[in-house]
Amino acid sequence: MLEYQQQILANLLQQDSLLIMSPGLGLFSVFCHFLQVHTNDNHLILLLNTTQAQNSAIQEHLLSQGIQIDHGLQVIEYDTPSDTRAAMYRQSGIFAVTSQILAVDLLLKRVPSTLINGIIIYNAHQIRPNSMEDLVLQIYRNENEQGFIKAFSDHPDAFTSGFAPLQNTLKILQLRHVELWPRFQVVVAENLSKGNEEVIELRQPMTPAMDKIQNALVECMETTMSEVRRANSRVDVPEYTFENALFKSFDMVIRQQLDPVWHQISPDTKHLVGDLRILRQLIAYLTDYDSITFNSFIETIIYTNSAPTGSKARQSQWLYLDAADRFITAARKRVFVKTSDPEYQETPPNNLVVGPNVPKDIRLTLEEHPKWGLLKDILQEIDQDATTNTDHGAPVLVMVNDRRTCKQLQEYLASSQGFLKRLAEHYFSWRTTMLRMQKKQDPPASAASDSASHFGNRHPPNKRRRVRGGSATASAMPRTPQAYREEMLQTLQTLDTPDPESDKEETELDDIMATMEFGDDDLLPAFDQVPPSSLVTIQCYENDKDELLLEDFQPRYIIMYNPDPAFIRRVEVYRAMNPQLPIRVYFMIYDNSVEEQKYLSLVRREKEAFERLIREKSIMAIPIRQKPATSDDDLVRKVSSRYGGGRFQLNTKKTVIVDMREFRSSLPPMLYSQGIHIVPCTLQVGDYILSPEICVERKSISDLIQSLSSGRLYTQCENMKQHYRIPILLIEFDQAKSFSLQNAGDIKDNIVPTDITSKLTMLTLSFPTIRIIWSSSPQETTAIFKELKESHEEPDAEAAAQVGVDNPGQMNTMVNATPEDILRSMPGINSKNYRLIMKAVKNLEELALTEEATLQKLIGKVPGHKLYRFIHRTK
Repeated sequence: MLEYQQQILANLLQQDSLLIMSPGLGLFSVFCHFLQVHTNDNHLILLLNTTQAQNSAIQEHLLSQGIQIDHGLQVIEYDTPSDTRAAMYRQSGIFAVTSQILAVDLLLKRVPSTLINGIIIYNAHQIRPNSMEDLVLQIYRNENEQGFIKAFSDHPDAFTSGFAPLQNTLKILQLRHVELWPRFQVVVAENLSKGNEEVIELRQPMTPAMDKIQNALVECMETTMSEVRRANSRVDVPEYTFENALFKSFDMVIRQQLDPVWHQISPDTKHLVGDLRILRQLIAYLTDYDSITFNSFIETIIYTNSAPTGSKARQSQWLYLDAADRFITAARKRVFVKTSDPEYQETPPNNLVVGPNVPKDIRLTLEEHPKWGLLKDILQEIDQDATTNTDHGAPVLVMVNDRRTCKQLQEYLASSQGFLKRLAEHYFSWRTTMLRMQKKQDPPASAASDSASHFGNRHPPNKRRRVRGGSATASAMPRTPQAYREEMLQTLQTLDTPDPESDKEETELDDIMATMEFGDDDLLPAFDQVPPSSLVTIQCYENDKDELLLEDFQPRYIIMYNPDPAFIRRVEVYRAMNPQLPIRVYFMIYDNSVEEQKYLSLVRREKEAFERLIREKSIMAIPIRQKPATSDDDLVRKVSSRYGGGRFQLNTKKTVIVDMREFRSSLPPMLYSQGIHIVPCTLQVGDYILSPEICVERKSISDLIQSLSSGRLYTQCENMKQHYRIPILLIEFDQAKSFSLQNAGDIKDNIVPTDITSKLTMLTLSFPTIRIIWSSSPQETTAIFKELKESHEEPDAEAAAQVGVDNPGQMNTMVNATPEDILRSMPGINSKNYRLIMKAVKNLEELALTEEATLQKLIGKVPGHKLYRFIHRTK
């Protein structure tokens, strides 16, 4: 470990704190060393909020340090039985467990909370108020004040949005201290400056066509954003900038800003928000993918937006811009030109080729990705340098953004001559498939859309418009998606005719293969092992795994095909930890491109995020944990004159029985924070039991619509009415959204079977005793539950669990809740017969292999047929 990493580890061992580091400075390494410190002792440590890939990487790192799995990290899966989990907790160790499972185990006393030595929160930037992690930490701190809590994160920008975000996060994590370690910290800067500085920055210019496409896409995005701002002038959204629009988080920020008024936004504006995401993807695809793949994305968008006449699908309005016409045309000409186009006469004939399955009037241009040739030149330089300086070469590591780029580079480096031609052949085959799909749909010919557009004046297709200057000016006007679609269909007409010569070649090839004789070593030949020093490895950026990749592979040459600030710091750490290795880094970036702007924006945003965190840390109020009320405090409160005129009445703690499936929502943590004792239980009827008489079925808006459509809500109300005197249907809204089921204009005058209000009306007519409670948020639901429980007795968990069970003595508490939910949601399954299926088959995989006759024998002829048809239906 480097000096600053050792200092961070020492600070973590001394006090509970939230560690926030710059990405790439070795958070994963510090985290694994912290776990390694606690593997030697008999400690019970719980790890929360990690992914399956991160758990595997942690286990791999600990194994490399000589720590076996039994003494290292053990993963508790969702299908681990409760008895097994309880036994594992008693044996101590380090366990990675989901927060939902741990919350249930803490509430049911399966895990001895007083014996927990500590809880570690990874990816702390993902923690939100009233989450399952919040509930776990509340229970843990109420029952154990001695154990430690540590939190780790390398996303500083996630702690800068909202009001006092750092202070609120510390309050959720039950912490009072934060450790900030940016790249510009003095110790970090000194440690990383000791490594060798052989970095070669290569600024690759874009081709004229790419530059033209980029400018046109930027213009389309800016115009679309200005249209969104104009349509939502009442909402103050400072994030509507082109720089922020380059990041994936932009879509989420825009949706969060517009959610409170989403029901008032016009459908056109909602479509514009989706267009921003598409344009951002196209800007990224321009520099990441080749010309053929990029053009196929554009043609897919055109086909999607060129719906037949009479379709209700909305078209993207940016496609009607002049800029859209420019970049669509430029993208197509990077792949092919027509012999009838004026550009064909200007293009040198030796640069045009005729590929397989290509129409006669088309010539392929096949513009090569500029970085491909640069990468090949770099590899040739490395090969010459490694051969000169060493006897056996040196390992080379190439880092890219995604797996598609990784695969393309592997194929290009393996056979660069015919790679673009093969891509072109697949491209025209794909277009042929689209043509056949269009023929099946048989859409009528349509001209440009006559709907009004905010981007420019569009004339109805049935009106003749005289254009001064004749056809030359008219042809220069931007084409509509329908016009592009018709042009592509005309181009593809010749592709649907089978080629007899191609079929003849395939037949001859089959005859040759049939007459060939193979030896013993032809099918399974013996391969010689390639030494690591001769390997050129192409990998994707994978955050924590990148540290292990550098340690295991030990590359001498590192090529950053796509720029990434986090990986640059990982390379700095790698060079500082291996000063004896002469490491050379090639940094590739497009000059004056959106790729460069995005990289610089990432660096600047991170620096500003740490500056905000440092400022907030200096002025924020230290969170103080509120201790739970003692029995003496409760006695004083009960005899106060404010409560019943001074009557002495000690009531038991309010209890709510919660179904296991409800621990996916934020309501159980809110109930617990309000002093309500929640008891997890597998309920057959209802979601929340407030008293022996009150049963509540909670529905979010999406779940309500789905349950009404499938008829499941009708069955649930029938069961509640049968077993409880006061059945309640709770319809809960999201706090960030409007408290409105649907617009007033959408409410029908008469009952319509497809309308949601009509379905609710029919439900109340069928069950007049059902109470419907409308809640604007989970916080309001908590207040409603407390009021409903005021004059009722406390419920019994054992009695509530047996309600609706056919054979209470045969209840199986070892059944996993998630597969049971999937089974009960299938057609033909109801509350009476699902247990018959669960007894007959072990899991869903075995259910899928069960024959129809067996299912009909188990649950009946009609339900069995419905279930079998649902599982095996292909359309």
